[in-house]
Amino acid sequence: MSNFWQRAITGVFFVGGICGLTLYNEFSFLVLLCSICLFGMLEYYKIVFNGIFHYSHALFVAIGLGVVTLKYWYQDWVVFLLPLIFPLAAFIVLFSKNREWKSLAYLFSGLFYIAFPLLFFFISSFKLEATNESPSTVYHSLLALNLFVLIWCSDTFAYVSGKMLGKNKMFEAVSPGKTWEGFFGGLLLTLAFSVLLAYYFKIPYKVNLVVALCSVVFGTLGDLVESMLKREFKIKDSGNILPGHGGILDRFDALLISLPFTAMCYYLML
Repeated sequence: MSNFWQRAITGVFFVGGICGLTLYNEFSFLVLLCSICLFGMLEYYKIVFNGIFHYSHALFVAIGLGVVTLKYWYQDWVVFLLPLIFPLAAFIVLFSKNREWKSLAYLFSGLFYIAFPLLFFFISSFKLEATNESPSTVYHSLLALNLFVLIWCSDTFAYVSGKMLGKNKMFEAVSPGKTWEGFFGGLLLTLAFSVLLAYYFKIPYKVNLVVALCSVVFGTLGDLVESMLKREFKIKDSGNILPGHGGILDRFDALLISLPFTAMCYYLML
Protein backbone atom coordinates (compact mmCIF):
# COMPACT_ATOMS: atom_id res chain seq x y z
CA MET A 1 0.00 0.00 0.00
CA SER A 2 1.40 3.41 -0.96
CA ASN A 3 2.11 5.99 1.71
CA PHE A 4 -0.61 8.25 0.29
CA TRP A 5 -3.37 5.66 0.70
CA GLN A 6 -2.04 4.64 4.08
CA ARG A 7 -2.19 8.25 5.25
CA ALA A 8 -5.62 8.74 3.68
CA ILE A 9 -7.19 5.67 5.28
CA THR A 10 -5.66 6.41 8.68
CA GLY A 11 -6.80 10.02 8.39
CA VAL A 12 -10.41 9.03 7.66
CA PHE A 13 -10.60 6.69 10.66
CA PHE A 14 -8.72 9.20 12.83
CA VAL A 15 -11.05 12.12 12.08
CA GLY A 16 -14.14 9.92 12.11
CA GLY A 17 -13.20 8.41 15.46
CA ILE A 18 -12.56 11.79 17.05
CA CYS A 19 -15.82 13.26 15.74
CA GLY A 20 -17.85 10.21 16.76
CA LEU A 21 -16.45 9.97 20.29
CA THR A 22 -16.73 13.72 20.82
CA LEU A 23 -20.31 13.98 19.62
CA TYR A 24 -21.77 10.83 21.21
CA ASN A 25 -21.72 11.85 24.89
CA GLU A 26 -19.46 13.13 27.65
CA PHE A 27 -18.24 9.65 28.60
CA SER A 28 -17.17 8.71 25.09
CA PHE A 29 -15.37 12.07 24.91
CA LEU A 30 -13.65 11.26 28.20
CA VAL A 31 -12.57 7.90 26.76
CA LEU A 32 -11.04 9.78 23.82
CA LEU A 33 -9.14 12.17 26.09
CA CYS A 34 -7.93 9.33 28.32
CA SER A 35 -6.67 7.48 25.25
CA ILE A 36 -4.76 10.56 24.10
CA CYS A 37 -3.33 10.92 27.61
CA LEU A 38 -2.35 7.26 27.91
CA PHE A 39 -0.60 6.87 24.57
CA GLY A 40 0.72 10.44 24.53
CA MET A 41 2.43 10.14 27.91
CA LEU A 42 3.84 6.71 27.05
CA GLU A 43 5.26 8.17 23.83
CA TYR A 44 6.69 11.16 25.66
CA TYR A 45 8.43 9.07 28.32
CA LYS A 46 9.77 6.71 25.68
CA ILE A 47 11.32 9.69 23.89
CA VAL A 48 12.86 11.52 26.84
CA PHE A 49 14.09 8.34 28.55
CA ASN A 50 15.58 7.02 25.29
CA GLY A 51 13.29 4.02 24.99
CA ILE A 52 14.02 2.70 28.49
CA PHE A 53 10.82 1.81 30.36
CA HIS A 54 10.66 2.19 34.14
CA TYR A 55 7.72 1.48 36.44
CA SER A 56 7.72 5.17 37.41
CA HIS A 57 6.46 5.92 33.89
CA ALA A 58 3.43 3.69 34.44
CA LEU A 59 2.82 5.38 37.80
CA PHE A 60 2.86 8.86 36.26
CA VAL A 61 0.66 7.76 33.37
CA ALA A 62 -1.83 6.51 35.99
CA ILE A 63 -1.57 9.89 37.75
CA GLY A 64 -2.14 11.58 34.39
CA LEU A 65 -5.31 9.55 33.81
CA GLY A 66 -6.43 10.54 37.30
CA VAL A 67 -5.87 14.19 36.40
CA VAL A 68 -7.94 13.93 33.19
CA THR A 69 -10.84 12.32 35.06
CA LEU A 70 -10.57 14.66 38.07
CA LYS A 71 -14.02 16.16 37.45
CA TYR A 72 -15.67 12.90 38.54
CA TRP A 73 -13.74 12.09 41.70
CA TYR A 74 -12.34 15.35 43.07
CA GLN A 75 -12.79 15.80 46.82
CA ASP A 76 -11.11 18.09 49.36
CA TRP A 77 -8.74 15.33 50.44
CA VAL A 78 -7.17 15.34 46.96
CA VAL A 79 -5.40 18.58 47.91
CA PHE A 80 -3.45 16.68 50.57
CA LEU A 81 -2.36 14.05 48.04
CA LEU A 82 -0.82 16.51 45.58
CA PRO A 83 2.25 17.42 47.71
CA LEU A 84 3.03 13.70 48.05
CA ILE A 85 3.68 13.28 44.32
CA PHE A 86 7.06 15.04 44.31
CA PRO A 87 8.69 13.18 47.24
CA LEU A 88 7.28 9.92 45.90
CA ALA A 89 8.84 10.58 42.50
CA ALA A 90 12.10 11.67 44.15
CA PHE A 91 12.31 8.40 46.11
CA ILE A 92 11.66 6.41 42.92
CA VAL A 93 14.44 8.22 41.04
CA LEU A 94 16.80 7.96 44.04
CA PHE A 95 16.51 4.16 44.12
CA SER A 96 16.65 3.72 40.36
CA LYS A 97 19.77 2.95 38.32
CA ASN A 98 19.70 6.33 36.61
CA ARG A 99 19.86 8.83 39.48
CA GLU A 100 19.58 12.09 37.56
CA TRP A 101 17.70 15.19 38.63
CA LYS A 102 16.44 15.72 35.10
CA SER A 103 14.48 12.46 35.41
CA LEU A 104 12.16 14.23 37.85
CA ALA A 105 11.70 17.08 35.38
CA TYR A 106 10.85 14.62 32.61
CA LEU A 107 8.28 12.80 34.77
CA PHE A 108 6.48 15.98 35.83
CA SER A 109 6.66 17.66 32.44
CA GLY A 110 4.62 14.77 31.02
CA LEU A 111 1.77 15.75 33.34
CA PHE A 112 1.88 19.43 32.46
CA TYR A 113 2.44 18.87 28.74
CA ILE A 114 -0.33 16.31 28.25
CA ALA A 115 -2.59 15.49 31.22
CA PHE A 116 -3.47 18.93 32.57
CA PRO A 117 -4.34 20.45 29.14
CA LEU A 118 -6.69 17.52 28.52
CA LEU A 119 -8.33 18.13 31.90
CA PHE A 120 -8.88 21.78 30.89
CA PHE A 121 -10.31 20.57 27.57
CA PHE A 122 -12.82 18.33 29.30
CA ILE A 123 -13.93 20.89 31.88
CA SER A 124 -14.25 23.69 29.30
CA SER A 125 -16.68 21.55 27.27
CA PHE A 126 -19.32 21.95 29.99
CA LYS A 127 -21.56 24.96 30.51
CA LEU A 128 -23.63 25.92 33.51
CA GLU A 129 -27.31 25.80 32.61
CA ALA A 130 -30.48 26.35 34.61
CA THR A 131 -32.82 23.38 35.03
CA ASN A 132 -36.16 22.88 36.76
CA GLU A 133 -34.41 21.80 39.94
CA SER A 134 -31.11 23.72 40.12
CA PRO A 135 -28.30 24.97 37.88
CA SER A 136 -26.08 22.18 36.57
CA THR A 137 -23.19 21.76 34.16
CA VAL A 138 -24.11 20.22 30.82
CA TYR A 139 -21.72 18.71 28.27
CA HIS A 140 -21.71 20.59 24.93
CA SER A 141 -20.15 18.36 22.31
CA LEU A 142 -19.95 21.12 19.70
CA LEU A 143 -17.77 23.24 21.99
CA ALA A 144 -15.33 20.35 22.17
CA LEU A 145 -15.49 19.56 18.45
CA ASN A 146 -14.94 23.23 17.67
CA LEU A 147 -11.43 23.12 19.17
CA PHE A 148 -10.49 20.06 17.14
CA VAL A 149 -11.77 21.58 13.91
CA LEU A 150 -10.00 24.91 14.48
CA ILE A 151 -6.67 23.13 14.97
CA TRP A 152 -7.23 21.06 11.82
CA CYS A 153 -8.09 24.23 9.90
CA SER A 154 -5.01 26.00 11.21
CA ASP A 155 -2.71 23.14 10.18
CA THR A 156 -4.30 22.71 6.76
CA PHE A 157 -4.55 26.39 5.85
CA ALA A 158 -1.02 27.10 7.07
CA TYR A 159 0.33 24.19 5.01
CA VAL A 160 -1.47 25.29 1.83
CA SER A 161 -0.51 28.96 2.32
CA GLY A 162 3.08 28.00 2.99
CA LYS A 163 3.27 25.83 -0.13
CA MET A 164 1.81 28.57 -2.32
CA LEU A 165 3.42 31.68 -0.83
CA GLY A 166 6.07 30.62 1.67
CA LYS A 167 9.45 32.33 1.44
CA ASN A 168 10.47 33.60 4.87
CA LYS A 169 11.27 30.89 7.40
CA MET A 170 9.91 31.18 10.94
CA PHE A 171 12.34 29.00 12.93
CA GLU A 172 14.44 27.24 10.34
CA ALA A 173 16.68 25.56 12.91
CA VAL A 174 13.64 23.95 14.56
CA SER A 175 11.12 23.45 11.73
CA PRO A 176 12.48 24.25 8.24
CA GLY A 177 9.07 23.88 6.59
CA LYS A 178 7.28 26.61 8.53
CA THR A 179 7.11 30.08 7.00
CA TRP A 180 5.67 33.41 8.11
CA GLU A 181 3.50 33.48 4.98
CA GLY A 182 2.07 30.10 5.94
CA PHE A 183 1.44 31.27 9.48
CA PHE A 184 -0.40 34.45 8.51
CA GLY A 185 -2.28 32.70 5.70
CA GLY A 186 -3.39 30.02 8.14
CA LEU A 187 -4.36 32.67 10.68
CA LEU A 188 -6.53 34.70 8.31
CA LEU A 189 -8.26 31.68 6.76
CA THR A 190 -8.87 30.04 10.15
CA LEU A 191 -10.36 33.26 11.52
CA ALA A 192 -12.69 33.41 8.51
CA PHE A 193 -13.68 29.77 8.91
CA SER A 194 -14.30 30.26 12.64
CA VAL A 195 -17.19 32.56 11.74
CA LEU A 196 -18.86 29.69 9.88
CA LEU A 197 -18.20 27.35 12.78
CA ALA A 198 -19.66 29.87 15.19
CA TYR A 199 -22.83 30.03 13.11
CA TYR A 200 -23.34 26.27 12.83
CA PHE A 201 -22.12 25.40 16.35
CA LYS A 202 -24.13 28.21 17.99
CA ILE A 203 -21.08 29.87 19.54
CA PRO A 204 -20.90 33.68 19.86
CA TYR A 205 -18.87 35.08 16.97
CA LYS A 206 -16.55 37.17 19.13
CA VAL A 207 -15.78 34.19 21.33
CA ASN A 208 -14.91 31.93 18.43
CA LEU A 209 -12.72 34.55 16.79
CA VAL A 210 -10.66 34.83 19.97
CA VAL A 211 -10.57 31.04 20.33
CA ALA A 212 -9.47 30.70 16.69
CA LEU A 213 -6.72 33.28 17.24
CA CYS A 214 -5.43 31.34 20.26
CA SER A 215 -5.69 28.05 18.35
CA VAL A 216 -3.51 29.32 15.52
CA VAL A 217 -0.92 31.22 17.57
CA PHE A 218 -0.44 28.67 20.34
CA GLY A 219 -1.09 25.72 18.04
CA THR A 220 1.84 26.85 15.92
CA LEU A 221 3.90 27.13 19.10
CA GLY A 222 2.86 23.56 19.90
CA ASP A 223 4.14 22.36 16.51
CA LEU A 224 7.45 24.10 17.10
CA VAL A 225 7.79 22.75 20.65
CA GLU A 226 7.31 19.17 19.47
CA SER A 227 9.71 19.72 16.57
CA MET A 228 12.27 20.99 19.08
CA LEU A 229 11.70 17.89 21.23
CA LYS A 230 12.19 15.53 18.28
CA ARG A 231 15.30 17.36 17.08
CA GLU A 232 16.89 17.21 20.53
CA PHE A 233 16.34 13.46 20.75
CA LYS A 234 17.07 12.90 17.04
CA ILE A 235 13.83 11.18 16.04
CA LYS A 236 11.58 11.68 13.02
CA ASP A 237 8.22 10.82 14.58
CA SER A 238 7.05 10.64 18.18
CA GLY A 239 5.70 7.12 17.54
CA ASN A 240 4.11 4.86 14.95
CA ILE A 241 0.66 4.15 16.37
CA LEU A 242 -0.99 6.00 13.45
CA PRO A 243 0.26 4.48 10.17
CA GLY A 244 1.51 7.19 7.85
CA HIS A 245 0.95 9.92 10.47
CA GLY A 246 3.44 9.04 13.19
CA GLY A 247 2.46 9.10 16.84
CA ILE A 248 -0.09 10.66 19.13
CA LEU A 249 2.11 13.66 19.91
CA ASP A 250 2.64 14.25 16.18
CA ARG A 251 -1.13 14.59 15.72
CA PHE A 252 -2.02 16.45 18.92
CA ASP A 253 1.04 18.66 19.50
CA ALA A 254 -0.74 21.84 18.41
CA LEU A 255 -3.88 21.02 20.39
CA LEU A 256 -2.06 20.28 23.65
CA ILE A 257 -0.19 23.59 23.79
CA SER A 258 -3.20 25.64 22.70
CA LEU A 259 -5.68 24.03 25.13
CA PRO A 260 -4.82 26.06 28.26
CA PHE A 261 -5.52 29.24 26.29
CA THR A 262 -8.60 28.15 24.33
CA ALA A 263 -10.12 26.53 27.42
CA MET A 264 -9.54 29.77 29.33
CA CYS A 265 -11.34 31.66 26.56
CA TYR A 266 -14.35 29.38 26.95
CA TYR A 267 -14.28 29.79 30.72
CA LEU A 268 -14.03 33.58 30.70
CA MET A 269 -16.23 34.40 27.70
CA LEU A 270 -19.08 31.86 27.74
